[in-house]
Amino acid sequence: MSGSDYLGYTWRNLRRTRLRVLLTVLAVIIGATLVVVMSSVGGGIERNVLAGIRSAGALNEIIVQGVGASRPGGVPLARPGGLTESIVSEIAALPGVRAVLPIMAAFGGLELAYDDLAAQPILVAAPPEYLAAYGLAVAEGAAAPGPGEIVVGARVGEQFFTADRQRAPAPALYGQVLRLTAQRPGLVGRPGTPPGEPGGFPGLPGLPSLAPSSAPRFERELRVVGVLAAQGTQDDYTAWLHPDDLRAAMEFVTGHRPDPATDGYSVVRVQATSTEEVRPVQQALAARDLQATSLLGVLDQVNQGLRVLQLLLAAIGLVALIVSGLGIANTMLMAMFERTREVGILKALGATEGQIAGLFLLEASFIGLLGAVLGLGLGWLASQTINFIVLQMLAAQTGTVVDAPRTVLYTPSWVVPVVVGSAWLIAVVAGLYPALRAAQLNIARALRTE
Repeated sequence: MSGSDYLGYTWRNLRRTRLRVLLTVLAVIIGATLVVVMSSVGGGIERNVLAGIRSAGALNEIIVQGVGASRPGGVPLARPGGLTESIVSEIAALPGVRAVLPIMAAFGGLELAYDDLAAQPILVAAPPEYLAAYGLAVAEGAAAPGPGEIVVGARVGEQFFTADRQRAPAPALYGQVLRLTAQRPGLVGRPGTPPGEPGGFPGLPGLPSLAPSSAPRFERELRVVGVLAAQGTQDDYTAWLHPDDLRAAMEFVTGHRPDPATDGYSVVRVQATSTEEVRPVQQALAARDLQATSLLGVLDQVNQGLRVLQLLLAAIGLVALIVSGLGIANTMLMAMFERTREVGILKALGATEGQIAGLFLLEASFIGLLGAVLGLGLGWLASQTINFIVLQMLAAQTGTVVDAPRTVLYTPSWVVPVVVGSAWLIAVVAGLYPALRAAQLNIARALRTE
């Protein structure tokens, strides 16, 4: 028998039982569609989680943090736990370290103003020499501000609001003058103030007043001398000040002027020479009792969990595909009974057992592959529809959201070969028993069958 004989015979047999074949193919389609959709759910979770991790910074970067401290009453101190200048120099001298960036962060109460707009981006400061050497990509101007200057991230302009807290169109900030303002926390009156006097609380001797303080606001003009290139990280929402400007504002708010030599920095960003050097550098930092975390380590751990999740979701869909194999087995077994006499004639004409089995296996394979292909298309269409509906619902509920996910479901590339291969294998296994039984039919008995 030639290849065309196999295909012609298979096609004629499939057409003879169209309804049965259609229902069997439909079962395979449902199973394949479920595999695609469930795998896309897992793929979407993985894609968004990993994108969120990568958006936090480069994979060759290590974050060294100190232990926070606070004064009585919860007022934060600019003393994050010993990341002093000497520690920074020690970190910079480690093998595998390309650059370090010691950062002093603002705690709150600070705001940037432009005309009648206001924004509260992440406000940090770093020594200009470290900032220039760290290699932050610049879209306009310089990367390191001097006194009275500021460098803004690519999306800081999107954080400006009007006085009634409505988001304003992002202004072009390069070359403009911003105002750094600070307000002391709602201070209370002086303890021991007699009732009825300014600063006292009437009727409760010795207790301070709860009236808001009328202390003046801190204000300093800063010229935007640089805009960083978009990185897709939190640097896009960060404004970099000169340490003197940030320290002056923090002194106004907290009453304490932080000194990097003694108080230390909030965070030290460490840039390894390559991703291969991240783990050795991180181990060297841990050996010095420094709390060091890297996105590469987090990524490794998250990847392991997400792979397990994807396999579980795909397995749920695969169960439906396996169940469809029972339908294929039933269809092929019925075909074997109905074509017993026909099989006998073929064997009488010289067809071998292998050729008879091949005819049935080819028919089962066709059903499985047809269902897989149609299921892939239907699954992709279902995933795109779910994506569109969910994203529209998110947009309707929250409005225009910065960093909203571009996709909720994402179909991994491995789904196509896995679905096609699994459907074909299940179809072959399901058709194996009917094929072998047909191949072993006795010619005389088969010819006598009505």
